[in-house]
Amino acid sequence: MFEAEFPRLARIEQLLQSRDYAALETLVIEEMPRQLLSEEALDVARVLRENATVIFLASLAVENLPKPFRFQAWLAVYQSIVQGAPTAALGALPARQPLRLVAEAVVRKTNIDTAALKKGHGPLDEWFHAAELAIDQLRFDLLEQIVRELVRRKLDAPDWLRFTKVLFNRHSFVPKGIDIDALGRCYGRIRDHLIARLPAVDKVRSRLALFATYCHFHSGNYPAAIEAAQRATTVEDRIHAAFDIARSHCFSGDLDQTLAWLDRLVELMCAHGPLHAPQPAAQVRNPDEPEPDKEARNSFDPVQASKALLDLQNALEPIGKKAFLVSGTLLGFHREGQLLAHDKDIDVGIIGWEDQYEVANALLQSGRFGLDARRLRGSKAYHIPVRHIETRVSIDIFVYHEEDGMLVTGVESYFGYLQKFAFTPFGLNKAGFLGIEFYVPDDIEKNLAENFGHWRQSDPDYISHLQSPSTVDVGGKVFQIVGRIRALEAIKAGKFEKLSRVIQIMTEHQHRPGGMSAHTLDLLKTAYDRRPVEEVA
Repeated sequence: MFEAEFPRLARIEQLLQSRDYAALETLVIEEMPRQLLSEEALDVARVLRENATVIFLASLAVENLPKPFRFQAWLAVYQSIVQGAPTAALGALPARQPLRLVAEAVVRKTNIDTAALKKGHGPLDEWFHAAELAIDQLRFDLLEQIVRELVRRKLDAPDWLRFTKVLFNRHSFVPKGIDIDALGRCYGRIRDHLIARLPAVDKVRSRLALFATYCHFHSGNYPAAIEAAQRATTVEDRIHAAFDIARSHCFSGDLDQTLAWLDRLVELMCAHGPLHAPQPAAQVRNPDEPEPDKEARNSFDPVQASKALLDLQNALEPIGKKAFLVSGTLLGFHREGQLLAHDKDIDVGIIGWEDQYEVANALLQSGRFGLDARRLRGSKAYHIPVRHIETRVSIDIFVYHEEDGMLVTGVESYFGYLQKFAFTPFGLNKAGFLGIEFYVPDDIEKNLAENFGHWRQSDPDYISHLQSPSTVDVGGKVFQIVGRIRALEAIKAGKFEKLSRVIQIMTEHQHRPGGMSAHTLDLLKTAYDRRPVEEVA
């Protein structure tokens, strides 16, 4: 529903910001017959936090619609938000209207007075609109106040279901990197009070547990994420919950529990099959959240990737920083003379963690790259993912540390572990690639051998994080976690030759602490034996 409105609303916002009123008038005339002045269009503008567009559309509606009551309220609210103070129009709204109470709290940056909230009056839809405003303005503390009040008013199951739909529709538009623990508590509280002996209600309750898990996890509240996930009840949600519990334990540093829950996830996946996340579970995982495997990313276009690599070099050259080709990008350069068509991203390295700040600043200042500043972790940073904005090509910047006479880099996984890889120290040489000069290790073939082993021969099923000779602590607990994750990814993607290789590697390290049990290995072997007929042929 929301996505269909994005293009024209984005265009309106752009024209408003550039003050191109002639083009704006033309656009309005063209779009007016297509329900431009609808509550749905205004709702999407609010979701996207395009305040100028909200005020523009609401003003048009007030001037042109015979009964613009709802638009008048939103106009008063957003004019107050933009001005940073309650307007006379906001003060003209009913004093006990929930939307006014939330709007005044947003503008004044306060909470809602509990007594005033108890006296709040209006149809249930008014409370829903107030909740939407709280979410859109990222005031989850106000949302929590609203939920507590609705609990006190003892909503019935149908009304809770309607309210849940309001929250679900907005969930995927909540930006990452902010504290949403209060939103997770709201989901949990609603689940606790959504009681009815109906299969549909059971599914929503289970999904609420997953939404709460997502919020607690991304707020760093791992114990709450684990507790919430254990309340998921449907088969599909239990699979997702097991994954979330394992990941929460990993972020908490409890590798033994991580391994135990990954084994539980293997059991669920093998028993019920590689289920794909249905809606709204897909919304639980934001679109820009890293996928479990590089193979799950968007298809890799070498032409676009080349442009991204050129822009990276052009951004770093003025500050004299030496980013050099590594891993699959270095392999493509040396073996193929180009980026590998089956690759999934670009790999470059920098030596010394001290350079990460200047590198990140240069990339951001160029306006061509985006990155998560939380990945800049001083001496603890080993891996900084960035994205080329124009092409959306992913670039992994590996930070090399001098440790025990080796150059050590690593992958800081989305799952919560750091896996290290050690290389013989190397210098850098310049080499022509894609029409400009890049840096490469001075002994490319030695570096590739340490990374890939038999690098001259293409191996599409090569599992770098399990098979690379550079892997540190082979067979250790992080290695065991990686093996389980790769097995699950192979099952989900239907890559059975890769699954076979994982089984072989995990069998070799079965005797190590955290090694796969015979039962778990048998489950994986059974999944392999049940591969489709065309795979067997």
